[in-house]
Amino acid sequence: MDEVADTSQSGSGERDGEEISKKDLLRETGISYGQFYRWKRMGLIPEAWFRRRSTFTGQESFLPRRKALERIERIQGLKDRLSLDEIADTLSPDAARRSYSLAEVREMRAFDPRAIALLPNTSDTLRYLDLLGLMLIGRLLAEGLSEDQIRSACRTLLHRFDELDDGGAGKSLIVGANDGVTISALYTGACLFDSDTTVLATVNLSKLIEDLNLALRDAEAA
Repeated sequence: MDEVADTSQSGSGERDGEEISKKDLLRETGISYGQFYRWKRMGLIPEAWFRRRSTFTGQESFLPRRKALERIERIQGLKDRLSLDEIADTLSPDAARRSYSLAEVREMRAFDPRAIALLPNTSDTLRYLDLLGLMLIGRLLAEGLSEDQIRSACRTLLHRFDELDDGGAGKSLIVGANDGVTISALYTGACLFDSDTTVLATVNLSKLIEDLNLALRDAEAA
Protein backbone atom coordinates (compact mmCIF):
# COMPACT_ATOMS: atom_id res chain seq x y z
CA MET A 1 0.00 0.00 0.00
CA ASP A 2 2.39 2.69 -1.13
CA GLU A 3 0.59 4.97 -3.58
CA VAL A 4 -0.48 8.05 -1.65
CA ALA A 5 -2.56 11.06 -2.56
CA ASP A 6 -2.61 13.74 0.11
CA THR A 7 -4.41 17.08 0.01
CA SER A 8 -2.55 18.50 2.98
CA GLN A 9 -1.53 22.10 2.33
CA SER A 10 1.41 21.99 4.70
CA GLY A 11 3.26 19.10 3.10
CA SER A 12 4.00 17.75 6.59
CA GLY A 13 1.98 14.58 6.15
CA GLU A 14 -0.49 15.63 8.81
CA ARG A 15 -3.19 13.14 9.63
CA ASP A 16 -6.87 13.79 9.07
CA GLY A 17 -8.28 15.17 12.30
CA GLU A 18 -5.15 17.15 13.29
CA GLU A 19 -6.15 20.36 15.03
CA ILE A 20 -4.64 23.80 15.37
CA SER A 21 -5.29 26.26 18.18
CA LYS A 22 -6.92 29.57 17.37
CA LYS A 23 -3.82 31.37 18.62
CA ASP A 24 -1.49 29.36 16.38
CA LEU A 25 -3.88 29.76 13.43
CA LEU A 26 -3.80 33.55 13.74
CA ARG A 27 -0.03 33.57 14.04
CA GLU A 28 0.47 31.21 11.10
CA THR A 29 -1.89 33.07 8.75
CA GLY A 30 -1.03 36.61 9.87
CA ILE A 31 -4.67 37.67 10.35
CA SER A 32 -5.85 39.69 13.32
CA TYR A 33 -8.13 38.53 16.12
CA GLY A 34 -10.79 41.07 15.08
CA GLN A 35 -10.69 40.02 11.42
CA PHE A 36 -10.92 36.34 12.35
CA TYR A 37 -13.98 36.86 14.53
CA ARG A 38 -15.66 39.04 11.96
CA TRP A 39 -15.28 36.18 9.47
CA LYS A 40 -16.61 33.78 12.09
CA ARG A 41 -19.71 35.93 12.77
CA MET A 42 -20.46 36.01 9.05
CA GLY A 43 -20.18 32.23 8.79
CA LEU A 44 -16.99 32.30 6.71
CA ILE A 45 -15.37 30.20 9.44
CA PRO A 46 -18.03 27.60 10.40
CA GLU A 47 -19.01 27.50 14.06
CA ALA A 48 -19.05 23.70 13.86
CA TRP A 49 -15.28 23.70 13.35
CA PHE A 50 -14.57 25.12 16.84
CA ARG A 51 -13.77 22.75 19.68
CA ARG A 52 -12.92 23.81 23.24
CA ARG A 53 -9.96 21.97 24.76
CA SER A 54 -8.24 22.20 28.14
CA THR A 55 -4.62 23.32 27.98
CA PHE A 56 -2.04 24.15 30.68
CA THR A 57 -3.07 27.82 30.33
CA GLY A 58 -6.81 27.11 30.58
CA GLN A 59 -9.45 26.67 27.87
CA GLU A 60 -8.46 27.16 24.23
CA SER A 61 -10.36 26.92 20.94
CA PHE A 62 -9.10 24.45 18.35
CA LEU A 63 -10.08 23.99 14.71
CA PRO A 64 -9.36 21.30 12.09
CA ARG A 65 -5.96 22.40 10.84
CA ARG A 66 -6.21 21.64 7.13
CA LYS A 67 -9.77 22.90 6.72
CA ALA A 68 -9.05 26.13 8.59
CA LEU A 69 -5.86 26.91 6.66
CA GLU A 70 -7.52 26.16 3.31
CA ARG A 71 -10.53 28.31 4.20
CA ILE A 72 -8.47 31.32 5.28
CA GLU A 73 -6.28 31.04 2.17
CA ARG A 74 -9.43 30.99 0.03
CA ILE A 75 -10.97 34.01 1.81
CA GLN A 76 -7.77 35.99 1.40
CA GLY A 77 -7.70 35.11 -2.29
CA LEU A 78 -11.28 36.32 -2.82
CA LYS A 79 -11.54 39.40 -0.63
CA ASP A 80 -10.04 41.80 -3.18
CA ARG A 81 -12.65 40.75 -5.73
CA LEU A 82 -15.79 40.08 -3.66
CA SER A 83 -17.46 41.58 -0.61
CA LEU A 84 -17.54 39.48 2.56
CA ASP A 85 -21.25 38.81 2.00
CA GLU A 86 -20.49 37.54 -1.50
CA ILE A 87 -17.67 35.39 -0.18
CA ALA A 88 -20.03 33.93 2.42
CA ASP A 89 -22.46 32.96 -0.35
CA THR A 90 -19.62 31.47 -2.38
CA LEU A 91 -18.23 29.38 0.48
CA SER A 92 -21.64 28.17 1.69
CA PRO A 93 -23.43 26.82 -1.38
CA ASP A 94 -27.14 26.06 -1.35
CA ALA A 95 -27.30 23.00 -3.60
CA ALA A 96 -31.07 23.16 -3.88
CA ARG A 97 -31.37 26.82 -4.80
CA ARG A 98 -32.32 26.33 -8.46
CA SER A 99 -32.02 24.28 -11.61
CA TYR A 100 -30.45 25.36 -14.89
CA SER A 101 -31.57 24.69 -18.42
CA LEU A 102 -29.18 22.99 -20.79
CA ALA A 103 -29.29 26.11 -22.96
CA GLU A 104 -28.21 28.27 -19.99
CA VAL A 105 -25.34 25.95 -19.19
CA ARG A 106 -24.09 25.93 -22.78
CA GLU A 107 -23.79 29.72 -22.57
CA MET A 108 -21.61 29.60 -19.44
CA ARG A 109 -17.94 29.97 -20.29
CA ALA A 110 -16.88 28.15 -17.12
CA PHE A 111 -17.78 24.76 -18.58
CA ASP A 112 -15.79 22.89 -21.20
CA PRO A 113 -18.12 22.41 -24.23
CA ARG A 114 -17.09 18.75 -24.34
CA ALA A 115 -18.20 18.11 -20.75
CA ILE A 116 -21.95 17.87 -21.31
CA ALA A 117 -21.58 14.79 -23.53
CA LEU A 118 -19.72 13.00 -20.71
CA LEU A 119 -22.22 13.82 -17.95
CA PRO A 120 -24.31 10.73 -17.00
CA ASN A 121 -28.07 10.93 -17.60
CA THR A 122 -28.04 14.42 -19.12
CA SER A 123 -31.46 16.02 -19.39
CA ASP A 124 -32.76 19.45 -20.44
CA THR A 125 -32.64 20.57 -16.78
CA LEU A 126 -29.49 20.33 -14.71
CA ARG A 127 -29.26 20.47 -10.92
CA TYR A 128 -26.46 22.14 -8.97
CA LEU A 129 -24.79 18.77 -8.47
CA ASP A 130 -24.89 18.16 -12.22
CA LEU A 131 -23.03 21.44 -12.70
CA LEU A 132 -20.47 20.32 -10.15
CA GLY A 133 -20.08 17.18 -12.24
CA LEU A 134 -19.50 19.31 -15.34
CA MET A 135 -16.87 21.32 -13.49
CA LEU A 136 -15.15 18.08 -12.47
CA ILE A 137 -15.25 16.76 -16.03
CA GLY A 138 -13.60 19.93 -17.27
CA ARG A 139 -10.79 19.54 -14.72
CA LEU A 140 -10.20 15.92 -15.73
CA LEU A 141 -10.28 16.71 -19.43
CA ALA A 142 -7.53 19.24 -18.79
CA GLU A 143 -5.56 16.49 -17.00
CA GLY A 144 -5.76 14.35 -20.15
CA LEU A 145 -7.87 11.51 -18.71
CA SER A 146 -9.78 9.27 -21.09
CA GLU A 147 -13.55 9.51 -21.49
CA ASP A 148 -14.09 6.21 -19.65
CA GLN A 149 -11.92 7.37 -16.73
CA ILE A 150 -13.79 10.67 -16.56
CA ARG A 151 -17.19 8.98 -16.61
CA SER A 152 -16.13 6.73 -13.75
CA ALA A 153 -14.99 9.68 -11.65
CA CYS A 154 -18.13 11.67 -12.39
CA ARG A 155 -20.38 8.75 -11.41
CA THR A 156 -18.54 8.51 -8.09
CA LEU A 157 -19.08 12.21 -7.42
CA LEU A 158 -22.77 12.25 -8.41
CA HIS A 159 -23.71 9.04 -6.61
CA ARG A 160 -21.79 9.63 -3.38
CA PHE A 161 -21.70 13.40 -2.89
CA ASP A 162 -24.92 13.55 -0.85
CA GLU A 163 -23.39 11.12 1.65
CA LEU A 164 -20.52 13.49 2.49
CA ASP A 165 -20.57 15.44 5.74
CA ASP A 166 -20.14 19.23 5.70
CA GLY A 167 -21.01 19.59 2.01
CA GLY A 168 -17.74 18.14 0.77
CA ALA A 169 -15.53 20.49 2.79
CA GLY A 170 -12.02 19.11 3.17
CA LYS A 171 -12.76 16.21 0.81
CA SER A 172 -11.09 15.25 -2.44
CA LEU A 173 -11.80 12.97 -5.35
CA ILE A 174 -9.03 10.74 -6.66
CA VAL A 175 -8.86 8.82 -9.92
CA GLY A 176 -6.47 5.92 -10.39
CA ALA A 177 -5.87 3.06 -12.80
CA ASN A 178 -4.82 -0.53 -12.15
CA ASP A 179 -4.30 -3.01 -15.01
CA GLY A 180 -6.64 -1.02 -17.24
CA VAL A 181 -9.35 -0.69 -14.58
CA THR A 182 -10.30 2.82 -13.39
CA ILE A 183 -10.64 3.39 -9.65
CA SER A 184 -12.19 6.54 -8.21
CA ALA A 185 -12.94 7.50 -4.62
CA LEU A 186 -13.98 10.40 -2.39
CA TYR A 187 -11.79 10.79 0.67
CA THR A 188 -10.38 13.02 3.39
CA GLY A 189 -6.66 13.36 4.07
CA ALA A 190 -4.54 10.63 2.47
CA CYS A 191 -5.86 7.96 0.11
CA LEU A 192 -3.76 4.79 -0.13
CA PHE A 193 -3.68 2.44 -3.13
CA ASP A 194 -1.58 -0.66 -3.75
CA SER A 195 1.72 -0.31 -5.57
CA ASP A 196 0.27 -1.40 -8.93
CA THR A 197 -2.20 1.50 -9.00
CA THR A 198 -1.27 4.74 -10.75
CA VAL A 199 -2.83 7.98 -9.46
CA LEU A 200 -4.13 9.87 -12.49
CA ALA A 201 -5.72 12.94 -10.90
CA THR A 202 -6.71 14.41 -7.55
CA VAL A 203 -9.38 17.12 -7.28
CA ASN A 204 -10.03 19.22 -4.16
CA LEU A 205 -13.83 19.27 -3.75
CA SER A 206 -13.90 22.39 -1.58
CA LYS A 207 -12.16 24.38 -4.29
CA LEU A 208 -14.29 22.77 -7.01
CA ILE A 209 -17.45 23.90 -5.19
CA GLU A 210 -16.12 27.41 -4.65
CA ASP A 211 -15.06 27.73 -8.29
CA LEU A 212 -18.51 26.60 -9.41
CA ASN A 213 -20.21 29.16 -7.16
CA LEU A 214 -18.00 31.91 -8.53
CA ALA A 215 -18.80 30.82 -12.10
CA LEU A 216 -22.54 30.87 -11.38
CA ARG A 217 -22.25 34.30 -9.74
CA ASP A 218 -20.39 35.64 -12.78
CA ALA A 219 -22.95 34.14 -15.17
CA GLU A 220 -25.84 35.74 -13.30
CA ALA A 221 -24.08 39.12 -13.27
CA ALA A 222 -23.33 39.03 -17.01
